[in-house]
Amino acid sequence: MSSNPEFSIAIALLKYLGFLIAITMYQAGIAIMAKRKGDNSFQTTQLATFNPIPHIEIVGTILFPFISILANFPFVLGWPKQFQIDTRYFKKPKLDVNIIYLSGVGINFLISIICMLTLRFFLGGSITPSPALDLSTPDKLAQLMLSTIGLTNMVLGALFLLPLPGYAGWNILINNVSYNTARKLQEKAMIISIVGMIVIIFGFLNIFFSAFMYLFFAISGS
Repeated sequence: MSSNPEFSIAIALLKYLGFLIAITMYQAGIAIMAKRKGDNSFQTTQLATFNPIPHIEIVGTILFPFISILANFPFVLGWPKQFQIDTRYFKKPKLDVNIIYLSGVGINFLISIICMLTLRFFLGGSITPSPALDLSTPDKLAQLMLSTIGLTNMVLGALFLLPLPGYAGWNILINNVSYNTARKLQEKAMIISIVGMIVIIFGFLNIFFSAFMYLFFAISGS
């Protein structure tokens, strides 16, 4: 982080804003699509909103993200409040579950695309945080905000596609394997989560995430 405390705090809050928007849109997208497919359970209805408050949980949405920001991770790491989809009234359960979870990730990528195109055609391209930036001008502030929000949605969309418990990729995997395989995976979910977090934190998937970051900067213009 920068040696300028005020700048560092502003960037940390901006990164967290981008993260909060990303996980809210992701989870809301899943809940809204599940509701459209026939899940009218209380929890799904409660989370089918773009209001971030219902999606917040202490560890995944507050503690872990701020730890990753303070540790200067390349992106904010975390997750929204978890919930189970009620598939009893789905007409095509297997297909519907795939569509539901892909819709959450799809919203992240859609937000990123909107930010990329806005940056490229209206704001002169994306920028990264730097103490030299003059954030007193509305255009430069908007440029930095859209860059942060767009990049965060791109990277978190990629993260949510990974087959890690609690993420869309995991639910899609469980939905498309045999019952016995799904049961064995569920039994090892805690170990898979721990190993997955270690792999991400220690940078073993940096190439994977870098590909999405490169795509963002290439399209948005930097």
